[in-house]
Parts: sequence; C-alpha cells; structure tokens
Amino acid sequence: MMREQVMTDPKELVRIELKKAGFDIDSIQVPKRVYLLADGIYDAMIEKGCGEYKYPLGGALYVFKNHPQSGFIKGEMCSPGIATQAEDLIAGGVRELIHVGLAGGINQKLKVGDIVLTKGAYNDTAIARLYGFDYDFLETSASLTDEIANMLRKKEIEVTRGKHWTTDAGYHETWGQVLDYREKGALCVEMEGVGLFTVARYRKCFASALYIITDVITEEGWSIGWEGNILDEVIAKITDAIAN
Repeated sequence: MMREQVMTDPKELVRIELKKAGFDIDSIQVPKRVYLLADGIYDAMIEKGCGEYKYPLGGALYVFKNHPQSGFIKGEMCSPGIATQAEDLIAGGVRELIHVGLAGGINQKLKVGDIVLTKGAYNDTAIARLYGFDYDFLETSASLTDEIANMLRKKEIEVTRGKHWTTDAGYHETWGQVLDYREKGALCVEMEGVGLFTVARYRKCFASALYIITDVITEEGWSIGWEGNILDEVIAKITDAIAN
C-alpha cells in the first residue's frame, strides 16, 4: 500500500530552537558561508580565537571576527549527521557550505598530509536516494570549488583536485571496493561528502569540500599518520588560510 510522504520543514524546528535561546530567525544575521570542520580541525580553529560564538544553529555556530560573512562549526559525523546539520544551517540562512574533513587515501600517489579538493563523491550511502537523487556520483558546486582552489593557491597551499568516495560504513571498506573506486578515479574515502552535497543540491545552495589525508591504503600496506606531526602542520596551514 502506498503511503503519502510526510515532509517536515526544517525552518520551523530551527525557529523553535533559536527562540528558546533568545533569537528570532527572521532578524538574526547569519554568515553566508560556513565551514563544517572535522573534530581536530575545529579544535585548532577554536584555539586560534579568531571566531566569536553567535547562534545555536546546526550546533555552536561561530562567526569570524575579521570577516563576518563567513563562519565555522564542528561538522557532524557521517552522511545522515551532516545532512541534518546542513538542513538546519540552510534553514537559518546559510548559502555556502564547505566541509573540511579527514580522509583515507586510496590512490597510490597520495601520502599522509596531502590535501584533496574534491570535484564530488561516489555515492555509497542511503542519503542521496532518500532525497530523490539515486545517483552514483554527486558533484560539488564548481564555482565554489574553484574559489577554494584560488584561495589556497594564493596561500601557497598545494592541493590535488579530483573525485572521492563517500561510504556509510567506515570500518567495512573492502579491498574490492578500494580497487573499484580507485579505478573510477577516486582519490580518497570519507563518510560525509555525499550527505552534504545532496542537501545542498536539494535546497539549491552551494557545497564543496577538501580533505586532509590521514592514512593511505595500498598493496604495500596501511600507512597511518595519526601519531606524527605532519597532520598538525597541515591543519595549521588550512585553518590559517580559512581564518585569514
């Protein structure tokens, strides 16, 4: 038996949450662009003291002190989490969403500490289908991605541009899948991209992402970079570029 689809309006829920905190959704000034930062990247940004907490919108939303049209927030994990967070941010008025995350490299040319600026993600999640986009690949916003590339180039930060793979099962990436997605041109794998790109497409907003490579899997083995200083150095460069 077919059942009528029930749609909820994120803006009404966000309105209630903001009202509880003493804010009116129709009068607050939210940044046009928000960076959704993975845990360690978010912590590094907070330590810089370059942002000011403003609103409980999709989490604790900070606005940069020197350019208030941009802000940052701790990104939720996995596609369902970041999709819901994106819905809340967009409902509050955000138009550009940039995920700055961590990913595992599956291309043999990558090494720990490299940065991937993605053109889009191969879809290995449920989110895209549930939003009506039963696609194998979800693209980022080309203009926003180009803008990020230009920003990083001016800061002399090297990036590799290409595609990647988003999966909902972080500990169930088989060698067969690695080889398959590598053959399709995927540079790395992570768990949030498709969720973000799907919601942005559905809500007619803009989204992109860049990923710091934390580990690399090849035929020679698994190279893990969590215990070295390389990641801290790269995170410092990225956060400096975003904040300034």
